[in-house]
Amino acid sequence: MRFYHYVFTISFCVIMYAQEINPKKFDYPYDVRVFDLPQSSNGVKYRIYVRPPLRKSKDEVKPSSFYFLDPLRLFVPAAAMTYNYEYFNYHPASYFIGIGYQNEADGIPKESNRTRDYTPTAFDPPEGHFLASNPVDYEGSGGCDAFLRVIEEEIIPFIENRYNVNQDRVLIGKSMSGLAAVHGVLSKPNLFNRYVIVSPAIWWDDWLYPRHERYVMRQVEQVDVHEFDKETRVYFAVGEEEERLGLVTDLYVLTNALKNLRIANLKVNLQVLEQEQHEGVFPSAFMKGIVGVYADQEGIRKSSTKLEWE
Repeated sequence: MRFYHYVFTISFCVIMYAQEINPKKFDYPYDVRVFDLPQSSNGVKYRIYVRPPLRKSKDEVKPSSFYFLDPLRLFVPAAAMTYNYEYFNYHPASYFIGIGYQNEADGIPKESNRTRDYTPTAFDPPEGHFLASNPVDYEGSGGCDAFLRVIEEEIIPFIENRYNVNQDRVLIGKSMSGLAAVHGVLSKPNLFNRYVIVSPAIWWDDWLYPRHERYVMRQVEQVDVHEFDKETRVYFAVGEEEERLGLVTDLYVLTNALKNLRIANLKVNLQVLEQEQHEGVFPSAFMKGIVGVYADQEGIRKSSTKLEWE
């Protein structure tokens, strides 16, 4: 019997390899629409990715909007991996929206886009600084305010004129795009009402400074506590192993400073995720965060991610 098994296996392999088997293009398993916008006010041509809701909203409630920065890294996995959360109502029916770039149409992220759009300050590193050896990490920096204006005046209106969504908007960013999200909280507090911010690079242009002298911390001190017109939930996450870069301490300092502002409408949570490091923290952080920012919300199914937002 074993002899016939060997003969069959060899025959199958001969037939299989005699045929030409060509690879086929893989289609993303979810419907994603791609829109190339005209050149924006900051001179950049943006590409917008939209994944429609996976289920209908209950009781005719309009869907929410989840806006992703760094979409080739963040939108693509997130738009697929939360399908059970949406189907079973752990977060609202939502449009997933990636804010990308037409010059990344080949699927390869360009660091120059991140450097320009995600940094709130222009930076020319001094000799010996760890960024100095790689100009793409600092040349053209400081465009975050212009980028946020594009989001406010061009991208959000494009989405909300095209799709029947409500005013519940979430902004998602990690690392450099997390820095942009932090800047959004502090400079345009009513543009989004929920944030999922993972390992933000708040050290950006002042790694060597004492933490309280960094730009973001000085910006916290200047926040107008009356500008938060509606409840704003900010979920921060960082991997336990990221303390080798000082990111855990960075976030404790930032979140404590935000809480000390005692803004009634600003709710802040920080989770340090065990055994996670910078390179792989996003999936776990996003899954916890996107459920966490809707914890205790009416009509949303309760989950094991229990965050207090008082």
